[in-house]
Amino acid sequence: MRWAEWITESQPQIRFEELGEERPFTSAELQARAKANPWKNGRKQYRVWLGEFEVAYLSFDVFWDDQVNLYEIFVAAEFRNGGVGARCIRFAIDLAKELQKPRLTVRPGYIGGQSKDRLRKWYIERGFNPVKGDAEFLEIIV
Repeated sequence: MRWAEWITESQPQIRFEELGEERPFTSAELQARAKANPWKNGRKQYRVWLGEFEVAYLSFDVFWDDQVNLYEIFVAAEFRNGGVGARCIRFAIDLAKELQKPRLTVRPGYIGGQSKDRLRKWYIERGFNPVKGDAEFLEIIV
């Protein structure tokens, strides 16, 4: 059974697993993204599960006093356009609140065939606004 059929039938829960320095994925696509994103202090990284499937990789910079920066959301190609990215944004907002940071920021960049303009629009549709004085960044006040 393909994941799309399975998700329609059982509505699995999404969960976020915080990763340490060793970040093994069974998905080669997600493993490549994690490998391209260096591990360092002040960065939190997560594997995202949808039921039994690894579906995404998340990375946040958390070292600023006033913000959490969503460094990267990467959803595996097979799971795109199914709401996983939007659920990752909700997780990011909750993480900023948990860390008592008043802002969630992102600088949309080119990954996997999407233009910067398309990504900016996607984030704006999910509640982000341009940061005054820095056209590259978007933010949500949490």
